[in-house]
Amino acid sequence: MKLLSNAPNTGAKLWQKGPIFGGKKLDSLDEAGRKKQAIALAPILRGFCSSKQNMIGHFTDDARVLEFINSNDLDRLAPLGTSCPDHFLRTKISPLVLDLGKDEDLSDVEALKTRLAPAFDAYRAMYTEYYNTCKHDNSPAIRDANPVVILYPGVGMFTFAKDKQTARVAAEFYINAINVMKGSGAISEYTSLPRQKAFNIEYWLLEEAKLQRMPKPKALSGRVALVTGSAGGIGKAIAKKFAEEGACVVLNDMNAERPEGAGEEFKKLFGKDAYTNAILDVTKADQIDSAVAEAILAFGGVDLIVNNAGLSISKTIADHTEKDWDLLYDVLVKGQFMVTQAASNVMKKQDIGGDIINIVSKNALVSGPNNAGYGSAKAAQLHLSRLNAAELGADKIRVNVVNPDAVISDSNIWAGGWAEGRAKAYGITVAELPAYYAKRTLLNEVILPVDIANACFAFAGGLLGKSTGNVLNVDGGVAAAFVR
Repeated sequence: MKLLSNAPNTGAKLWQKGPIFGGKKLDSLDEAGRKKQAIALAPILRGFCSSKQNMIGHFTDDARVLEFINSNDLDRLAPLGTSCPDHFLRTKISPLVLDLGKDEDLSDVEALKTRLAPAFDAYRAMYTEYYNTCKHDNSPAIRDANPVVILYPGVGMFTFAKDKQTARVAAEFYINAINVMKGSGAISEYTSLPRQKAFNIEYWLLEEAKLQRMPKPKALSGRVALVTGSAGGIGKAIAKKFAEEGACVVLNDMNAERPEGAGEEFKKLFGKDAYTNAILDVTKADQIDSAVAEAILAFGGVDLIVNNAGLSISKTIADHTEKDWDLLYDVLVKGQFMVTQAASNVMKKQDIGGDIINIVSKNALVSGPNNAGYGSAKAAQLHLSRLNAAELGADKIRVNVVNPDAVISDSNIWAGGWAEGRAKAYGITVAELPAYYAKRTLLNEVILPVDIANACFAFAGGLLGKSTGNVLNVDGGVAAAFVR
């Protein structure tokens, strides 16, 4: 890696002669190639930048960025740092440039981490030396020494910060810094701030006072959540709860129109930086990969998965078809497995742990009529969760289960034939189902989507950070479903 902060700290001057930034040194990959490399690399970079706290990422391959990072003068200009206080307050004193070929094979994750680690160690050491050399007796304590801006020649720029908005704005400020370098070099000379002056601004006591007045991070700040089937019903309630608690969320559904509609609602509630959209059918591996890739490109990775997508079919054994059976197992069991597989691969790249929460059902534990396919698939989901918890614990990835029952409000399941099937099985009408389900519980309560969302937050919010392989029933109290 090239550590761009080891240049002389005297505010050196560069005269630009000839082509912009000394001319082109290399060509960029095409757009698809740039995205492919960014998707492969971003989770690893996010892991390194999250050594103190979870960071959210932003990637851009803006033409102005590519012109700069592909130039002959990159190694001379970037070490000088920025000339404007507003710039480096957002971007740190200088970026880190990756010494990676634009078309390198990035598939060997452990080898890549081994190769990158010395560069991050060196950057942190440089920043610590910068602080120790320039600090005053009353200077605030040193802040996070990880880089904010990371440049990958031929591919693009990554920025990492406490939330998406801050990461995005950091990228915008560094593009402004690039514009200053380009403009000043074209007409005269580029002069950076001397390190001591830069430090005096970065660690200005009034700046520190402003930082101290900022609201404390929410429980899920710095975390990226993908809740399958999150454009409506239980899934949207979970995604909304996570966004309220500071997470960035990936809204998704099989139907392309539903995530867009949910996105408009989330934009009004939480702003444009809180979410992104994806089309996701959990039975299709390519759509799972695309949704995870969307999370990476939008936020740098993913570390909170809720396997919520589902359907229900209530039929007698005689009426159940092979198609019914295959559909239930493809969506509920195989879908949960494939999403967990794809997401845990990213979590391992990041090496900062994670949460996988599986929305199962009371029916995984309780036997009932007209329920052979759905109930057995739910039981398979429950045990698959235990198996995944046992395997992923070494990577600090927690796998837990929430078991709802009879969540009728705003549920696609109840909009189909499930309600009629259950009503028939119990000898009542569909209209009588909510009261029937409530009365059979110990608490005599109707279960709502927000109740399931709160249970998911209980697992993911930090208080149960040492808990995995557990089952939390949210059913109003069904004694036959007690796990122990």
